[in-house]
Amino acid sequence: MSGGVPGLLVAGRYRLAESIGQGGMGRVWRAVDEILHRRVAVKEMRIDGVDQEDSRTRRERTLREARATARIDHPGVVRVYDVVDEGERLWIVMELVPARSLERLLADDGPLSPGETARIGLGLVSALRQVHAVGVLHRDIKPGNVLVESGGGRRVVLTDFGIAAIQDAKALTMVGMLVGSPDYMAPERVSGRPQGPPSDVWSLGATLCAALVGRSPFSRDTTLATLHAVLYEEPRLPPAAGPLSETLAALLVKDPEARPALDALESALRPVAYPPPTPTLAVPGPTRVSHGPGGTGPASTPMVGPGPGPEPGQGPAPSPAPESAPAPERAPARPAGRGHRPWLRVAAGVLVAGAVLGAVLALLPDGTAERHDSSTGTAGSSASVSPSASPSSSPTVEGTSRPPSVPPGAHREAGGFAWATPKGWRRDVKTGAEVHYTSPDGGQELAAKSSLARGDLMETWRTSEQNAHQGQDYRKIRLERTTFHGRPAVVWEYTFTLGGAEWHARLLGFDADGKSYQVNTWYRPDGEPRALATYERVKDSFTVL
Repeated sequence: MSGGVPGLLVAGRYRLAESIGQGGMGRVWRAVDEILHRRVAVKEMRIDGVDQEDSRTRRERTLREARATARIDHPGVVRVYDVVDEGERLWIVMELVPARSLERLLADDGPLSPGETARIGLGLVSALRQVHAVGVLHRDIKPGNVLVESGGGRRVVLTDFGIAAIQDAKALTMVGMLVGSPDYMAPERVSGRPQGPPSDVWSLGATLCAALVGRSPFSRDTTLATLHAVLYEEPRLPPAAGPLSETLAALLVKDPEARPALDALESALRPVAYPPPTPTLAVPGPTRVSHGPGGTGPASTPMVGPGPGPEPGQGPAPSPAPESAPAPERAPARPAGRGHRPWLRVAAGVLVAGAVLGAVLALLPDGTAERHDSSTGTAGSSASVSPSASPSSSPTVEGTSRPPSVPPGAHREAGGFAWATPKGWRRDVKTGAEVHYTSPDGGQELAAKSSLARGDLMETWRTSEQNAHQGQDYRKIRLERTTFHGRPAVVWEYTFTLGGAEWHARLLGFDADGKSYQVNTWYRPDGEPRALATYERVKDSFTVL
């Protein structure tokens, strides 16, 4: 049959009104379902392959994946209502979303801020989690296929799954046309290698870059130059990326196995999308800023000590650490909430004015500073954010697996691990990938996290240890390689003094399946026997899921 025209009635019920988009595979029509009296979008797709057998294969794949997409009930995935097979054409009837595409939004309003870009990214991560769970790959994530509703909520919808069904790993072209958008293609697609969820993650990264600057970091003057850039060149990250820079770089690595999984990506985007409040800090008298420890930094750098301290005499402030180390954790006695930024090289400092102040300055790449107040004594609600789905309910991304059970008494955390923590201890979630437990008397804190593995763990921690000498009364006990549950690991043990109180730290880190994990503790030396016994039990129960 011939192509669609305004007024054409498809399958006896869908009346085409006007074309609202067109691409290499066909066009999208605004239409009316004359049976249900509702407006719909109808995707007209050509299924003409190089021969009859090829056309049949493409039709079957399109029908199969369209039906799979129709089973997804998620606000971030365009709803598929019907699929009509009429000879040379397939018609996919979808929800008509009253929204502009991200491509149109950028053309009309200009580039977005890192925060707004991160919020769009979170919407797409949530959508992709559902898409991958039913065995579908999108394969053409780009600004033109991302719909963004107006208003405060800004619903984000992933649409146009046509190429997901038609594209295969054998060839990039069909009838002389390039299938998909080269600016947003993962390198394994370009080279014809096997594809999986990481391929969509790559395209998501390129799309988020475009949201910040208006174009893909691989866009060049010609198609061949663009494809060469995708295969062989490093991405041109937008200068405006700011706190998203290292996250975007991680999404766009050439090796699919090295890209972050969706859970890790969600943990990285959330504190940029919804940053904690930063009240003004008044510092009396002269101050000194020393590099602090903690949990905001490159994935493999250690959480070096308790975080923003309480008032003098009520618990420890941060212990010393390098500029490349994560930002400080909370003090055992009175923890303070703060956001977590995996992959970002953020320096943290402790303000000292004759005594330890209950605050930490996190120095951001643009030179601004955040202050995290510990006066409340508990983690702030804006900083204690968990992913909406529990680890047990989230789908398994290709290349990862979860054990059928966890150790007796252990419970799952959103960071992709399980451990058995003491009963009656206060639980504070920094992000979905990092969690802390503090003893009732404030004399010990347990912390665990997962994040993207970056480089040699021992070398990173050696750098941290060298810088840690800036701290008050820092004394290294050991920094050495070891094993943990049969895996190579690094252990770092030291003591330090803060606010006149002595503290002992034991950190354990190891890499597994492209991620870095840490199981750490800080405790007062006067309770060492009990603290070590607790730590050993908890550490032995730690299981990667």
